[in-house]
Amino acid sequence: MTNQPAPGDEGTPNGYQPPSNIPPQGSWIPPQSNGYGQPSAGAYGTAYGQPSYYGFPPEPKGLSIASLCCGIAVFLGLGIFILPQIAAVVLGHLALFREPAGRGLAIAGLVLGYLGLALTAIVLTFIVVAIFAAANSGYSY
Repeated sequence: MTNQPAPGDEGTPNGYQPPSNIPPQGSWIPPQSNGYGQPSAGAYGTAYGQPSYYGFPPEPKGLSIASLCCGIAVFLGLGIFILPQIAAVVLGHLALFREPAGRGLAIAGLVLGYLGLALTAIVLTFIVVAIFAAANSGYSY
């Protein structure tokens, strides 16, 4: 048995290099904060072996909410103003492309905006027809 170390020679073998991701024994590395007051996760999971209960931040839904608000404003103004209808449609289409998390709100805003445009067109058509009918009726004062 010539490959066995001598009785007093039990150190590390020649040419042995410890792994680079393991700190040397006796050293302590303080945990870093992740911004929520909790230690951040290391290379092998969360610090101290605790599960992380902080999810991802919610995705933005600003355009979708603005589209829905403009769609609701169409019916609060009774369709007299054309600006909320156009804003609801434009913001709804932008929200569909930019905010996948707010898809339902964007579609609701689009539906209300297009419905408001259609109702405004019908009311304006009715008013114009009524004015021309009254002008051509032949009644005189």
